[in-house]
Amino acid sequence: MFLQFFGFKDNPFKLTPDPAYLFLGRHYEEALAHLRYAVTEGEGFTAITGERGIGKTTICRAFLDTLGDGTAAAVISSPVSTPGDLLRRINTALGIPDTADTLKGLIDPLNDFLMRQKLAGKKVAVFIDDAQSLGLEVLEQIRLISNLETTREKLIQIVLVGEPGLMTTLNSHELRQMGQRVSVRYEIGPLSPAETAAYIQHRVSVASTGSPVQFEPAAVRHVFHFSRGNPRLIHAACQAALTEAFGAREKTVTAAIAQTAVLGLAASAEGKDPDRRWWRPALGWAMASCGVIVLAAAAFFALRGPEGRPSSEMAGPDRARLSAPAETAAPTPVPAPAQAVAASAGSDPTEGRNPAVPLPAPKEKAVSAAGASAPRMTHSVQVGAYLVPENARKQVERLGAKGYPARIFEVKDSQGRSWSTVRIGDYPSSEAARRQADEFTRREQAPSVVRPVGGF
Repeated sequence: MFLQFFGFKDNPFKLTPDPAYLFLGRHYEEALAHLRYAVTEGEGFTAITGERGIGKTTICRAFLDTLGDGTAAAVISSPVSTPGDLLRRINTALGIPDTADTLKGLIDPLNDFLMRQKLAGKKVAVFIDDAQSLGLEVLEQIRLISNLETTREKLIQIVLVGEPGLMTTLNSHELRQMGQRVSVRYEIGPLSPAETAAYIQHRVSVASTGSPVQFEPAAVRHVFHFSRGNPRLIHAACQAALTEAFGAREKTVTAAIAQTAVLGLAASAEGKDPDRRWWRPALGWAMASCGVIVLAAAAFFALRGPEGRPSSEMAGPDRARLSAPAETAAPTPVPAPAQAVAASAGSDPTEGRNPAVPLPAPKEKAVSAAGASAPRMTHSVQVGAYLVPENARKQVERLGAKGYPARIFEVKDSQGRSWSTVRIGDYPSSEAARRQADEFTRREQAPSVVRPVGGF
């Protein structure tokens, strides 16, 4: 009855991952770009992290669906207790027969398989989910597996998928050698308010047989403030809101319906676990709705002078007393305008930028003080890759406001899709680019990768 009432052929907010419902937000696009780079370029270790319910498994499954016959992939999704269990699971997933009881007896057939795949021109990738729960012995065995390589490249690419605590574990003293080998890492962040609205609309549109059910903008705001952009919590809130709407025989999810739904979820969560905090924003949002009205009323009366006159009509000391703070207040700094492309030759590359941010080396051919040409620029620092060009332009604007002369570089992947990559500089060597990439990652807490100039 529920599905029929709303005209759904399927439940749009079920928790089971379904490729038909895939929604490419900014973080999802960047995660896919990092995975594609790691596998195609033969990087040894990749770490994809994010909070529980953020969509890590969904993105990895979407990426696996894009792999052709040129890549053999294995997915380890349930808990692994011992190094031997790990090797058996990998061998089974890759179709490698083994009956050995020793680690060497398990590694030897895996190594033979990897060499045969290499000779056939194929790649091998292993995805390990919930990697944050792996023990130190299992993680050390993963590091040893990554040592299977030729003199030129790795024979196997390992993708570790887990919650943010995974990187803390990998950077620990015991696993420092493994942490240093993680060359590609990305943390999937939550959806923005605008992405949350688009995400909800996308899912109900895919599930609908006719005109999709509508969520009022105020209802979406309640959902976002409850979920904070976490897809799993978005699903819970929307499912509860649709249930409320069905009970009221309403085919539009109004603000009142959504508020009732999220407050019910918050109260339920508090009853099950009083120490949890993720539900508190929903209560705060509901209280803020009333608080805004009170503050607006207070501000209105504060700006009225004696006898109900506006303060701007006051004369003498009263008016001077009110206007004095505005005259002495320091002006609000205005951020520098975003630069969509790197500074052109002949312009001042430092104009409008934050002097605290080091300016990356310009792409144009530089000349030293002695008159000799600088080395040819061979590598650039890429800080984002998007299938939707508008997302790339927004990233350029954000970086430009921070003083980074970012630019957009269009490239095509092996499937002919156009990517808008965002880059912040060109450098004469991969080492120089890596230093800038590490500095960018440290300062902005955002991922970056080194690319060949003009390459993907």
